[in-house]
Amino acid sequence: MRRSCCWERRTMSCLVALVVSFISCVSCWSTLPSSVLESRRRTGLRYRRIIQQYNNNDDNDNESKASSTKNKEGPAIPVRRLLLSYTLAAGTEYVLSQNFVRPGFKRLHPMQFFAALGDPQSQSGTGAEKWGIWESGDPGPRGIPFDQFGDTISNGRKVSPVGWEIDPKSFWLEEHGIWMEAPRYNLQPGRYLVTGGRLRTSVLTIHPADENGVKKWSLDGGVLYDVTHLPCRSALYVDEGKNGGSPLNARREDFPVTPGAEMPQVEGCKKQDYAVLFVTGVEDV
Repeated sequence: MRRSCCWERRTMSCLVALVVSFISCVSCWSTLPSSVLESRRRTGLRYRRIIQQYNNNDDNDNESKASSTKNKEGPAIPVRRLLLSYTLAAGTEYVLSQNFVRPGFKRLHPMQFFAALGDPQSQSGTGAEKWGIWESGDPGPRGIPFDQFGDTISNGRKVSPVGWEIDPKSFWLEEHGIWMEAPRYNLQPGRYLVTGGRLRTSVLTIHPADENGVKKWSLDGGVLYDVTHLPCRSALYVDEGKNGGSPLNARREDFPVTPGAEMPQVEGCKKQDYAVLFVTGVEDV
């Protein structure tokens, strides 16, 4: 009983203190100079505008994401993934070029890239005359982004901004949907240091062409899969002449391509997937 009365008295005291405090605040507020009151009012309005702008931006972002999934072009290239991919490639190039050049080989700088064909589980094979090489380094950063395909073709451009020839009837795409320059074909016979950036570096031998123009290739260790850089995907697309094959028929939602997976089909085109090999050195003869 006493405890109940005590609790009631304490509660009443707290209520009285709150009322007195409120009256005091109102009295003090009413005595503030008009300049101070105007300043506080403006500050409150400014914060409300900031909050409203933030909410509007968030709503716009959600709407743009929802609408982008309905758009044929799909979402934009994930920039962080793109930068991470190129950063990893650059880091691999540096480590390999500095530490894994065998005696009898000279370092290649910049690192070059083979576009290779063959059974991934084979240590040797034929058809090296159909292989290609990008001698100017990674062709991705030198390529044409997906959202510029339309302007490039509609303007009838024959040369890319960095100087490689454009052919919309025979074109290369990489894993992020970037239109790449074509590699140089007809590899020179010789011995090359190749790797896929997965703890194996092998000597690749490109043999001279036989009487039929066929070139053999062979590895001194491992199989073609072991020296393939899986995150780098590439394919050659050639217009079949039926439905007007072109880069414009590529679908943004098909990119980026999962490491090790096949490149997507492009309507009206015949596709040939290529494995990508890092070339870090060449025999010093």
